[in-house]
Amino acid sequence: MSSRPAETPLRHAALVCVVDPDPATRRSVAALLHALGAQVEGYATAREFLAQLPKAVPLCVVAESRLPDMSGIALLQELRARGLAIPTILLADEGDVGGAVTAMRAGALDVIEKPYLDRALVTQVASILDVDGQREH
Repeated sequence: MSSRPAETPLRHAALVCVVDPDPATRRSVAALLHALGAQVEGYATAREFLAQLPKAVPLCVVAESRLPDMSGIALLQELRARGLAIPTILLADEGDVGGAVTAMRAGALDVIEKPYLDRALVTQVASILDVDGQREH
């Protein structure tokens, strides 16, 4: 029997959630991250992603900065309001410096400009997976 209350979400060591309205982007990011050994779940909206949190808390979130139902910054703020400090990487349109600064102040781990370089995204997520893997030993 676990001492954890039933309503406490479980943190999954290699789960990365991708929140992007574009199915092709979700598939592309998932393919990159599967190569790192990550389990990837995709969501089209922030609300869809937030609804799954009672079941599992991801190790990392990769989210479009302009989601149809709320901004990536609003998503970050909602995670913080729920007491979840999940490393979050936002994918932003090229040249949105103001949005990038605001995202970093809101707690984003990084803001990667689109079209993003696969290497930049893989490097950030790999470092998160590696850090979490070291904590488990």
